[in-house]
Amino acid sequence: MDAMVVGSWSGHKHDMLVDYVGASRGARMRWPHASYIDLFCGPGRVVERQTNAFRDGGALAAWKASCANGGPSFSDVFIGDLDQRSVEFCRKRLETFGACVHAYVGAASETVHRVICDLPRGLNLAFLDPFSAEHLDFEIILALSRLNRIDILVHFSVMDIQRNIEREAVASGARLERIAPGWREAIELSHLPKSAFINAFLDYWKALVERTANMTAADMMPLIKNSKNGPLYRLIMLKRHPLAEKLWNDVGRDDKAQKDLF
Repeated sequence: MDAMVVGSWSGHKHDMLVDYVGASRGARMRWPHASYIDLFCGPGRVVERQTNAFRDGGALAAWKASCANGGPSFSDVFIGDLDQRSVEFCRKRLETFGACVHAYVGAASETVHRVICDLPRGLNLAFLDPFSAEHLDFEIILALSRLNRIDILVHFSVMDIQRNIEREAVASGARLERIAPGWREAIELSHLPKSAFINAFLDYWKALVERTANMTAADMMPLIKNSKNGPLYRLIMLKRHPLAEKLWNDVGRDDKAQKDLF
């Protein structure tokens, strides 16, 4: 797979990722090792369905942003994907631009444990950008949260969850249970209007992260919409350090002013 086909709105998340990498340059300067982690890396390049325009995928965009203005760049880049060819494409593209790449093939819920074992001690930024909501296994977040110094930027699929939540509340609920274990016992959908379902699920997920992973979501959670103004996903920064909160909130506010996505 040479490039992943995406909608034009996918550029917004990469723009904000790049902005955060740039904004956190000062924090990276304090550490001999600063690692970037992308467990859903794809081939490292995307093509917009509407325009046929090619651009960098998340991992390559983040790496280039870390090198901008003299760095400091990420000392290590850890990538993974289910598709072996995608991993190889992404690895080669990153290495072409000078990255020290560690590549893994497999489900993110499995490769995350291998990545953690190989990480050098230092500062870490993980970008969790799954193709569909069901791949955002909560075990990934729990595993990453065991690292002392990590920020986790999460693509949280509003549309996918909203589309499935009512059906899964009365069925097995397996897909959404992987995202937020225990949600069916905690949320009484019958007591809520349909318009409140997704926010109730998101509130439960954030509380679960705080309770079990000892991390909290930054205030700014930009909502990305499609060309018909339908909500697609939120970008959520999970963090412990107040500096990460400040930097991400600033990135989110800038994005709101420039793109009016909320």
